[in-house]
Amino acid sequence: PIGPRGPRMATLLRRMGGGLSFLSVASAGAYLSSCYGRTARAQDGVDGHARPRATVIYEHQVTVGPSQADDVSSWLADFATSALKRPGLLGAKCLRTDAEDKPLVVFVLGGPGAGKGTQCARLVNEYGYEHLSAGDLLRAAQKDGSKDGRLIQECIREGKIVPVEITVRLLKRAMDASSKRRFLVDGFPRNGNNLAGWHQVMGDHARVGGVLMFECSEEVMLKRLLERGKSSGRADDNEESIKKRFRTYKASTLPVVDYYRQLGLVADVDADRPVEEVFESVQDAVRGMHQRHARAAGEGACLLQVYCADRAALEGYAADGAARLCAGLAKQFPDAARTHKARVLVAERSIKPYGLASVRAFD
Repeated sequence: PIGPRGPRMATLLRRMGGGLSFLSVASAGAYLSSCYGRTARAQDGVDGHARPRATVIYEHQVTVGPSQADDVSSWLADFATSALKRPGLLGAKCLRTDAEDKPLVVFVLGGPGAGKGTQCARLVNEYGYEHLSAGDLLRAAQKDGSKDGRLIQECIREGKIVPVEITVRLLKRAMDASSKRRFLVDGFPRNGNNLAGWHQVMGDHARVGGVLMFECSEEVMLKRLLERGKSSGRADDNEESIKKRFRTYKASTLPVVDYYRQLGLVADVDADRPVEEVFESVQDAVRGMHQRHARAAGEGACLLQVYCADRAALEGYAADGAARLCAGLAKQFPDAARTHKARVLVAERSIKPYGLASVRAFD
């Protein structure tokens, strides 16, 4: 149903984004066409990729005891396969979100010059985090004279985003080499490609506890960066490169923040204020992330996301989907203590799918 290269394509799609994914066979061709087809720039406004047809996601969250999480996750996969027989359902994804013994990762995002590095240094001292700056790792790597290093140098000079496979590889290497279990990942993920690459490589190895989002005006950030440029020696600390970075940030990074905001993981911080006031807000946000991480460590949390083509498909599934799922769980696991929550995520502003070249980098 998905062409002569179907088996390979199905494998690629299952591995995208982490978790165990399923495609509705009846809609696989349409789904692939919508994800990877090319359309006029005027229609899409950025890179010519067609928007995915899935516009809404119905998400089930089932929480059980840790000893039963694996069995429940497997049962949800079977439930998803059955559910996709309904018309208008394009696919589904099953994934575990419990902390297990995974290290805690906090993404630190904000415009260039928003003060991310300053606040990360304070968190390292106060809370024992390992600070991993994607930018610093890339700048160090560009000095090794390799092909990757030359590519990184060109991207930084032009204000472009470095290919995800390079960035994720550097982050994973740094985390593996550290003895710590808490990480601040500064300046990453910068776009949907970065986000997908993270899930692909690190989804099973770390838990994202939250996102610190530093809000700062461009005027303040420009002033800070120009001042820093007097002594930093960085090739991109000049007004032309800075303004390019601002444009890239708005177009590519803000959709990533929107994605995590829908998951309830974003803590907004007003970074126009003095450093001490900003740090007070940062500490409040981080304490909340620590509490969520501790609770998750004692639970087995499983998610099932069902991707719907439109509102009509969502309403058809929502009419009895949750009731059927809860009834099935009760029958299959009658003695298990469990909770179930459901919500709808709007995907119209979600991350655009990334090109096949990026997918193949992880295959």
